[in-house]
Amino acid sequence: MVRIGRATEAVLNVGALSIIVAGVTAMNDDVRRHIVNVIAGDRAAELSIISGPAGRVTHTVFSTIHGFVGSDATLVAFGVGAVVLFTLMFRS
Repeated sequence: MVRIGRATEAVLNVGALSIIVAGVTAMNDDVRRHIVNVIAGDRAAELSIISGPAGRVTHTVFSTIHGFVGSDATLVAFGVGAVVLFTLMFRS
């Protein structure tokens, strides 16, 4: 039973990551170029370019979220939704 749960969790994580990458690729030409270069070009150089700033961004996001851990979960979810919608507003 544990093995099935882990496999299901892994499939869901890969699926969610694929959906996020597909969405970002559809919105940004630079990301699309990087993804195409990873698939068809020099993988090592492209992955290092892509993953370089990701560590700083991830650390900033998680440290910000960690500050709101004690808050009401509904309020935090509303705030995250507001930030996402605010970001999407500039895209359209």
